[in-house]
Amino acid sequence: MSNRETTDLFKNQFIGIYDKNGNQLHEGDNVRLYHNGSFVICKIVYSTEWAMFCLQWPDGYKNKWPMNPDRYEKIN
Repeated sequence: MSNRETTDLFKNQFIGIYDKNGNQLHEGDNVRLYHNGSFVICKIVYSTEWAMFCLQWPDGYKNKWPMNPDRYEKIN
């Protein structure tokens, strides 16, 4: 299976966690979080490299640390 096919398996799927307001989070959702004194909008993506869901920052960086949904607010 190619990287693209693996990523497409999770497109728009519920990732098993909820944001701070109790909304389900799905792959592809945008979330807002407070980081270093300002709000940032990140996208939830599946990383085949780490075999987990993670945040993709506006500059394209994928955060490989466990997600902390208590800090996130779904915006779409």
